[in-house]
Amino acid sequence: MPISPNFTSIFTQSFDVDYFDCDINAQLKTVDLCKMIQMASSNHAVLGGISFWDLQEANQSWVVYKFRVEIDKMPKWQDRIEVSTWIETLDGIRSVRNFEVHCNGELVASASSMWVIMNTVRRRPEMMAIPHDHFTKHGDKKSIKGEFTTFQKKPETTHLITDKVKYSDLDMVNHVTNIKYLEWVINALKASETAPNDISVVDMHFNKELRFNQEYSIEQCVANNNHFVIKSNEGDLNFQCVLE
Repeated sequence: MPISPNFTSIFTQSFDVDYFDCDINAQLKTVDLCKMIQMASSNHAVLGGISFWDLQEANQSWVVYKFRVEIDKMPKWQDRIEVSTWIETLDGIRSVRNFEVHCNGELVASASSMWVIMNTVRRRPEMMAIPHDHFTKHGDKKSIKGEFTTFQKKPETTHLITDKVKYSDLDMVNHVTNIKYLEWVINALKASETAPNDISVVDMHFNKELRFNQEYSIEQCVANNNHFVIKSNEGDLNFQCVLE
């Protein structure tokens, strides 16, 4: 798609917190906050001509590699939030994109994400095939206070649940949508009655994709009970996250 005449390098989108976005306390669910943040980034990419459909002409797609969200105050039902997003860096194969979330004029959450360009046929990272110089890179405009977590490659864990990838877990890239992993972890914690009432930090690292009908297990780290991993039945480490 061509670059929209409405394109700007810093983009803001409004969302109304709907009944179906909320938990039992009428607060926006952590998973749905993450969805809204990523929806803003997707719509910004559409306006800038680097969306999924643009990249698919070269069999490419954006995929999230790292995603960190810091939450100060969770919006509630019927609140309107404003999600602002901009690109910090983009070198042609990797991009860091930042976010701020405001509600009633107050900064309530910040996020940063690292994306890579993946060839959807070869399932490997590669250089972006379309131009992106029209995006101003805001290298000095940070959003989060912390840093992306450095995860262990083989942490010692205890088992929580085992399940299989369902059709509804898949996205347009034909693998498990990145937010689905977080939803799985939170559901596993709620089932074991060990989930925190409020989550202030979500830090996710995506290692390897999961595909339809693959069996996976969710495990909790022994050394840090805020650290969770998802592994395939082949033994691959697919996903890690910290919930604080």
